[in-house]
Amino acid sequence: MYKKIKLTELFKIKDPIIIDVREPDEYRRGCISKATNIPAGTLVDNCEKYLSIHKKYYIYCETSLRSMRVCEFLSDLGYDVYLIEGGYKEWLAIKEILK
Repeated sequence: MYKKIKLTELFKIKDPIIIDVREPDEYRRGCISKATNIPAGTLVDNCEKYLSIHKKYYIYCETSLRSMRVCEFLSDLGYDVYLIEGGYKEWLAIKEILK
């Protein structure tokens, strides 16, 4: 089973590997700092190409729906994955508060 993490907790982790599973056009409009874009379908179809079973990954999409499915799939394969709760919309809300 995958784990969940709040953005406020993610900020405390040194050099987390963050994966944005939205489509490239969504990613280009904005993303969580230091995130790598690998669309959900691409990641699911080629996870062994992009991921190591020995690392932790923090995954998000716009609202957590796609990323939840990706996390379920990857955790079933033995990957150590964390769902970033709230996704990109939560990131935007936090950025607005910090202004």
